Amino acid sequence: MTIKASGTPNPPLSFSEIEAEFGAQSPRSLGSYRHTQTVNGLTFNGIDSGIPSSGEIKFSDFYGKSLNIVVDCFSGSTESRINAKNNKWNNNDIVIINPSTVSKKEEGTKITIRVNKKFGSDKSNQQHCALRTGTWNNPAQIIVDLGSSAEIYGAGGDGGRGANGTSTNGFDGSDGSSGLGIEHQGTVINYRSGSLISAGFGGGGGGGGGRETSKNDRRAGGGGGGGGAGFPFGNGGIGGTPQEGTRQANEDVGSPGTNATENTAGTGGAGGDNDDQAFGQKGGDGGDNEQNPAAGPSDDSPGGAAGANGAAIRVTSGVSFTFGTGPKDDGEIRPSSFTNPANAAIGVA
Repeated sequence: MTIKASGTPNPPLSFSEIEAEFGAQSPRSLGSYRHTQTVNGLTFNGIDSGIPSSGEIKFSDFYGKSLNIVVDCFSGSTESRINAKNNKWNNNDIVIINPSTVSKKEEGTKITIRVNKKFGSDKSNQQHCALRTGTWNNPAQIIVDLGSSAEIYGAGGDGGRGANGTSTNGFDGSDGSSGLGIEHQGTVINYRSGSLISAGFGGGGGGGGGRETSKNDRRAGGGGGGGGAGFPFGNGGIGGTPQEGTRQANEDVGSPGTNATENTAGTGGAGGDNDDQAFGQKGGDGGDNEQNPAAGPSDDSPGGAAGANGAAIRVTSGVSFTFGTGPKDDGEIRPSSFTNPANAAIGVA
């Protein structure tokens, strides 16, 4: 537990209370708790804020202080769909801020989830997040601290297939998924130059099909929708074919949409052209930070709807978070329209 607060009517702080929180040190003196420790570029000047790392140290410095533990979301290669509590803390992927060995504890501890690598999500479910805080048992505080190499991406949605002439409609684009999921009330997010939290953006809808019957019965497939930006990126939808039983020349078939990249949407493919008489419609472009995903235009058959964007940051119902102090403008959150934590999307999975 966090050491008690100072002042009346509390009795004076005992050395055993300090040891209960921060562990026994050798020699058994206050000076043994002077400590500086750096974890993945994040420096703790003191075992907790306000406890000196050098110079004079006194009992009153320890009132209201807590053990600090860093959760390792920075080592190793790219990961996907990680729950910091279940996948990291429970597997002891942690660093304890202390001059000697002390047992980890959750209740009353300041827990910093240090993120400094790439995380991705999976496709088609807006509530799926690349990285989640997880739920915690009464810690003193949860901080998500993003280093300069932190990239947290929702997955991009795939583009919809183009319509098959007039026998099918254009298919809908898939939804993007989400970046960071906050599940603990009062979480603080610190982000720095180079860090990124990004939604996965929706895929474009497949284009509608065309038909011309004034001279001959000619049909053309719609173009596939473009993929949505994210990690992994959205794939372009395949082009639609003319209706079965009609001419199937290559030019009658809609072109596929292009794949997105992590940061740039794919474009919709061109509609088919059946002898300059029947024309399929272009697929809708996918979404990215500069544009929303587009529906496939309709013709003789309807185009598909655009997929929905995921969110940069989501929260579970009843949970709120704040941004910490620091150079927030140097980091990036996408879509850039997200500025207010109170507007975070609800639902984390």
